Amino acid sequence: GRIATVETLQALVEITEQAWRLPYSTQVESLSNFPRIVSDEDAFSVLEMVPSSGQLTPSAAAAIEKEALNDRLIVNRLLSADGRTTGINVNFRLPPSASSEVQEITEAAHQFVRKIEADYPHLRVHLTGNVMLMTTFNEASHVDARLLVPVALIVAAIIVAVFLRSRNATISVLSILGVASLASMGIAGWFGHIITPASIAAPIIVISIALASTIHVVIAVKHELASGADNEAAIKQAIRTNAAAVGLTNLTTAVGFLAMNRADAPPLNDMGNIVFAGIVLSYLLTFTWLPAVLTLLPFKPSNDRSAALMAGVGRSINRLRWVLLIMVTAGVLATIGGLGKIRLDDDFVRYFDDRFEYRVASDFAEERLTGLNIMEFDLETGVDGGVYTAEYQHFLADFTEWLGEQKGVASIADISEITRRIHTAMRVADEPARNGIPENADLISQYFLLYELSLPYGASITDRINVSRSASRVTIIMRGLTSGEIRHLHERASGWLAQHAPGHAATTGISINVLFAYLSNDNIRSMITGTFVSILIIGLIIAFALRSFAFGALSLTTNLLPAIVGFGLWGYIIQDIGIAGAVITTMTLGIVVDDTIHFLMKYRRQRAMGASPAAAIETVFSTVGVAMVITSVSLAAGFIVLSLSGFQINRSLGIQTSIIVLVALGICWFLLPPLLRLIDKGGSEIADVGRE
Repeated sequence: GRIATVETLQALVEITEQAWRLPYSTQVESLSNFPRIVSDEDAFSVLEMVPSSGQLTPSAAAAIEKEALNDRLIVNRLLSADGRTTGINVNFRLPPSASSEVQEITEAAHQFVRKIEADYPHLRVHLTGNVMLMTTFNEASHVDARLLVPVALIVAAIIVAVFLRSRNATISVLSILGVASLASMGIAGWFGHIITPASIAAPIIVISIALASTIHVVIAVKHELASGADNEAAIKQAIRTNAAAVGLTNLTTAVGFLAMNRADAPPLNDMGNIVFAGIVLSYLLTFTWLPAVLTLLPFKPSNDRSAALMAGVGRSINRLRWVLLIMVTAGVLATIGGLGKIRLDDDFVRYFDDRFEYRVASDFAEERLTGLNIMEFDLETGVDGGVYTAEYQHFLADFTEWLGEQKGVASIADISEITRRIHTAMRVADEPARNGIPENADLISQYFLLYELSLPYGASITDRINVSRSASRVTIIMRGLTSGEIRHLHERASGWLAQHAPGHAATTGISINVLFAYLSNDNIRSMITGTFVSILIIGLIIAFALRSFAFGALSLTTNLLPAIVGFGLWGYIIQDIGIAGAVITTMTLGIVVDDTIHFLMKYRRQRAMGASPAAAIETVFSTVGVAMVITSVSLAAGFIVLSLSGFQINRSLGIQTSIIVLVALGICWFLLPPLLRLIDKGGSEIADVGRE
């Protein structure tokens, strides 16, 4: 139904008065207490739009609706254009660290909503705004912790059980995953990290990385047992042959996550540091805890034909190496076109899906009432009382007129509109005025003095004009704009001000929405540096460990391609990528290098023992081929668990990383061997570097 009925308007008056009782509230604004300027002979008065006393009649309600729907300071802000939805804005004064205060306000607001719906059954109430947004971040962390961590452990258990087919081996691996993930979060607690929706992804990532590390050791034990070794000898040999490779992969992975500290978003810094702690713990546990558990819980060798199958894969790849080289290269080149289709864009409101009350309420507000993004301009004059000059007032009027023509601007508030309304109410016919604004600064000053003295309880202009009257604020509400569109509007507005603003007035728009609109771009720039540093460090680590510059360069080539292919596919299919895109390349660079390191180290060992390049490749597939499949599947499955998150950054991070990990396995299998055959013609250089 319509808002402007006697019953609803009276309810709105009562609800507005009760909203002042919410903790930390400093201002309550609604249709009922909106200050309307009324002519009063030779003066004017300021009355509330809906009188709080006296009997309201249907005709008075209809008159209120007509006036409100023709008021640009009300429509699309406090009342929808169709007159069916209204909003009550409550401002709060909070300290810088306001965790408990936000929780207190949220609980009080929910109780208030329950009371409203009980007292006025015909009203439907939604809660949105920045306080509810902060609460939703906290809620999302708890929801993801309860859902994603158990799911990640279940997925890991299924993968291990399916591939290893041993209860004892499964228990051994899962014990490390549980300890590493829990201990990493414990370390985060000791260091005072605040758990956020982004950092709650850390234990899931730790589980995936720890699984990838332990699998190589367990598969090696299984391989040794199948060769006839006893349990103790099998464990020792598995540790001996995998210590260097697992250590190197953990080191490069750690470098990738440490590089996330280059991001300008503290939650992403925290996630990188927590995962780094988990990587260190999982490495230590892999070579201390795991051998002990495998000794206590030995498992029998299975009649596994996977080694022979993998050797056959290696032979096929050797035989088809040139075809594979051409096909993979063509595929990579084809996906590069998708990079140009990627749009770096975010929609802060839609960071959460509709399982959260905030998202449902925000969608309702944007669809039925107003926008949720604001941009504010503090426009200086440089002199006390300067806001009352005609030049400044006309400048404000021109600026608001220009803003009103821009896409997505739902509402604009500025003091020039108040000046017009007062001057119209005063009916000063002999006073020179242009566009309803008088030319006399003293007169405008007197207008505002009388206006401020006449405002009803709770209303003020201190949020519009500073104390010295040297600056005023223009506020715009934006509706249906993404972060990219907010950036473009901000840049156009800044350009207009630079060209038209008088004296000291030129400024730029500010707000938390503007801040987040630029956050993705700022993070991209920060992470570009981090990515290049990571590339250099990882390349040097691999080159030093393998004692070959050629291998270091080759590993970087094959490990950059998965990110290129992954983003290219994303560009073709989805296109939009937000703040998650800032860290994916740096993070995955350290992860996808794992398969390449194991492949190259095993290849180097075989060449050092005198095997030909073709034979070395076959042996690599027979010894670590299964482990590479398991680790890649486990990493992809672990990250895809993040797609179950209600937090958009985690969803994008999980899906994109899973794609990159699987692409990395394909490149390691189908591109790396042909490249090795191309650069390693059987000469002495690469074969000799591995001899000890």
